Amino acid sequence: MVSLSHMFSQQLVVVQNQDWGLADGWSDREVFNSPVSGFAGGGVESSKNVGEDFFKNLPDDLLEKIFSGLPIVYVYRAGAVCKRWHTVTTSKRFAGIYQQRTASGPWYFMFKESRNGEGLVYDPLVKKWHDFTLPIRENSTWFAASSCGLVCFVDNSKGYVLYMCNLMTKSWTKLPEPHQRWISDYYAVSITVDKVSKAQHALVARSNQLPNDYLRCCFAIESCDSVSCTWRTLLSTTLHGWRGGENSVICNGIFYCVIHSTAMLGNRDDECRLGLLSYSLSEGKLEVGNMPMPCPLTCVKLINCNERLIMVGGIGKSDVVRGIGIWELGAQWKEISRMPNKFFRGFGEFDDVFSSSGADHLIFIHAYGSPQLLLFNMQQQSWRWSQKCPMVKKHPLHLFTGFCFEPSLYIRPWGS
Repeated sequence: MVSLSHMFSQQLVVVQNQDWGLADGWSDREVFNSPVSGFAGGGVESSKNVGEDFFKNLPDDLLEKIFSGLPIVYVYRAGAVCKRWHTVTTSKRFAGIYQQRTASGPWYFMFKESRNGEGLVYDPLVKKWHDFTLPIRENSTWFAASSCGLVCFVDNSKGYVLYMCNLMTKSWTKLPEPHQRWISDYYAVSITVDKVSKAQHALVARSNQLPNDYLRCCFAIESCDSVSCTWRTLLSTTLHGWRGGENSVICNGIFYCVIHSTAMLGNRDDECRLGLLSYSLSEGKLEVGNMPMPCPLTCVKLINCNERLIMVGGIGKSDVVRGIGIWELGAQWKEISRMPNKFFRGFGEFDDVFSSSGADHLIFIHAYGSPQLLLFNMQQQSWRWSQKCPMVKKHPLHLFTGFCFEPSLYIRPWGS
């Protein structure tokens, strides 16, 4: 008698070897109308050899147990095998079961040259790149933030408009617009999802330089959530010697933002022109520039990794990167790793900028001039390259940009 695990593993081979969903940006039409979508009569020869009738008679709770052990990409594909499997994998009960298991880890999306929503996504768990299409494809829209399965995009072609998306399900919604149009020099966007209430929050930090005063800057933090569905001002103040930046994150109930010095620091290359602003969302306490940066940095990125505030930055003088470090904020910034030279040399020239992002225990780093992607695993304290990216550099000015997000099939943007 063929064992259940053997029969399922054989059927899973069929599911895993199909790229019909991922190859077209996971279009529902392509996935659920594919030739293998009918399990009983879909024409997949190998399925007849592993016990079709047996799988038909499996109770739903056993199917749920089997599916809950799969990486999320295969749960998605299994849901496209037949209507019954689709019903099981999209049920609220299975969602609760699947969300309790160990997370599959973050993915990394890399734009193609056109930036029209087409690109590739890298899944570190299965170590594969897949074709992927974003649900919002306007050239004026760009990535702003991500958290807990949701991604926030911004479009400032007609005011500063935010969209919340689930990239796996292709569901998205436009966030309410503020009562008055925002006109600011710099914006920093962060989003978060409350783990208990599931309420979704979006924060925007706006910064404007005062007229004829290069040392002072108007700074405001605006908040909108899925409960009130309206924007309110959490903070409005004037910063002295600092201006707001474009990089922020929410971690442990505190909003952090990278700020830039507006004071003349002279010609000393060893002085850091960056600082950190923090604002407690529960206490309303603001701290500005009280946490010095560990060294002169460029291309700084703040990342929430399991409620640990992580910072990635390029180490160097005169904006030339000579190394890349990773720090964690405690009583002060503590360096947890520095990119080994063998990986740093693999990126080629670093006179340019580079991108970094991450979630959970993974951090992704890549230079804009190359599709090569480097991963740092904080649990294992290890560095490694991703599988080779299928993208190629088409001309000397071809740049690559991307962002990290956590895949989820079960969280919906509010209002969608």
